[in-house]
Amino acid sequence: MNCSRCASELPPGGAYCPICGAPRRNLDYVVAQMRTAADETVEATVGLLNRASKEMEPAIDRVFRTLQPIVRDVGKALQPLADSSLRVANDVADALRPAAQRTGKVARDVAGRTAATIRPFVEKASQQTGAAWRRVREGGRKLG
Repeated sequence: MNCSRCASELPPGGAYCPICGAPRRNLDYVVAQMRTAADETVEATVGLLNRASKEMEPAIDRVFRTLQPIVRDVGKALQPLADSSLRVANDVADALRPAAQRTGKVARDVAGRTAATIRPFVEKASQQTGAAWRRVREGGRKLG
């Protein structure tokens, strides 16, 4: 515990600070005693928890060793379900592949036809825009 005036360490049980002579406050003493009691409680609790965990370790190991074969058996039992699910997923993918390929071909055909249909309109608009740009440019030269 430290002196409230000069912060030097007070000797245990002393009523006054040996450095500055300030009286030891009872509240400081109570706080120090409470801190000591709390430290001892934490230390005792940690010790008990360590001992309890060491005592429980063999029981936990036995439970783990008992459950390990059960978990392995459950995994073996579920393996056929996983295998059949994979086969079904592959069958579905194989069945959908031709339809997906036809859909892709149709989409490419539609895109090609659309481009062919609008190409003349785009070309005409491009020519008209070019002609308009030339007229604007020529008009600017005449003003300049």
